[in-house]
Amino acid sequence: MNYSKPKPPTQLMPNCPVCGKVTYSRGGIHPQCASERQDKIVTAARQATQDKSSGSATLAQPRKQWTKPCPRCKRQLPARRAACECGFSFLKKAE
Repeated sequence: MNYSKPKPPTQLMPNCPVCGKVTYSRGGIHPQCASERQDKIVTAARQATQDKSSGSATLAQPRKQWTKPCPRCKRQLPARRAACECGFSFLKKAE
């Protein structure tokens, strides 16, 4: 008498090329891994484009929230400041 259980037919599932785990999707890659892979490619392309364009242009400081640039010394000051240390006054003089 045979006491071994029958082995169910199994289909070999492909491994994800990004994480290496078994995947059940048709494409053979997890959707999360596919989006991560695409994000890395897009980020690298943007970085390369910025490196090319920023090499020729002057580097300007990005404007931060709640700040304003001083026209004389180009420093970023809090928005409520009335005067800069360089002596420039943001207040308009009454004539």
